[in-house]
Amino acid sequence: MVREIEPDSSLTERWVRRLTPPACREEVLGDLAERCVSPREYLHDAMRTLPFVIASRLRRTSHPLQALFIGSFLWWITFYGSLQAHWLTATIPTALILVVLALRDAWRVQTLERQARTVAVDMAAAAAAVLLSQAVLWLVAPTLVLTRPTLLVGLPLGLILLYFLRVQSPTGVSLPNGFTRQLSLGQIRAEIATRDRVIRRAVGIEMCACVIVAAVFAGFVLWRPVPPLGRIGFGLTVLGAAFVAGFLWRHVRVRPIPVDLDFAATVQRYRVELERRRGLSLNYFWWYIVPLGVGLAVSFIGIQRPGSVHRTTVDAAFILAILALPTLLQFAAAAKMRKRIEQLALVSEKREGESS
Repeated sequence: MVREIEPDSSLTERWVRRLTPPACREEVLGDLAERCVSPREYLHDAMRTLPFVIASRLRRTSHPLQALFIGSFLWWITFYGSLQAHWLTATIPTALILVVLALRDAWRVQTLERQARTVAVDMAAAAAAVLLSQAVLWLVAPTLVLTRPTLLVGLPLGLILLYFLRVQSPTGVSLPNGFTRQLSLGQIRAEIATRDRVIRRAVGIEMCACVIVAAVFAGFVLWRPVPPLGRIGFGLTVLGAAFVAGFLWRHVRVRPIPVDLDFAATVQRYRVELERRRGLSLNYFWWYIVPLGVGLAVSFIGIQRPGSVHRTTVDAAFILAILALPTLLQFAAAAKMRKRIEQLALVSEKREGESS
């Protein structure tokens, strides 16, 4: 008779439980317990299995384009990569934060509840990783330590911006977009409510960000001594932020679907709304990137000093990445919406209480 190992019967099993992402924990632990008849065999099997389990979970909860966007943002804006003495100075903390956030996403329970608190823990973990790395570098490689202004100003401000970015676009969360041929009216309304809540939060954060950008660059126009071209760029950025804020208010806000519609009418209205939002994603470059990007580009050109060709090239490359990657992410979102629209054309109503 084969003896099954109880999940919490030993210290080894408890550590394996902790190292396994929650989304697949019970399945993995059950398989290990069925296959193994001794603690030593259990440990060896777990060591062979866990790397593949974690890699699979990371692949499901991470988006390469989003990681590249956040990495560009951290390297250039948070850690002032083009201003550091060596490119590794900004690359080390950037890589650490990306790893920490990826692991946090992989171990996250799939829920949108308490998102703000969860993201705050993400930022605390990222800050702790950066500070610990700086302490180690101070002992072994002092030339790679971040400058004091970067640690005191860049890091806090960068993490604050990253906090709102992750609250706005939840990561490590699977929205209910899987294909099911039968849905109840309650299920389709729950999906709509979840999507509407995410969109309302995202639009609210975007509009606040536009107001802040307009206020900051208006201050630059009034008080910062820059060449005329730089001042024109600041003014264009103010106008661009105002345009985007107005566009968000008029066109991107949630258009609620009445709750008194029957199943067929609700699905039809939902498909129409997804088509509208898909069009917004496909045209994101024109209504978001261009209005803001033109002013920022003119500002960047106008405030450059002669003789800084290398730094200008690096800065321009990161500006282009930060502007282009969100557009690609919107294309990916549009593809997902198209798939959901096609799925909704095939669903039928499942009466409450019926089995799937």
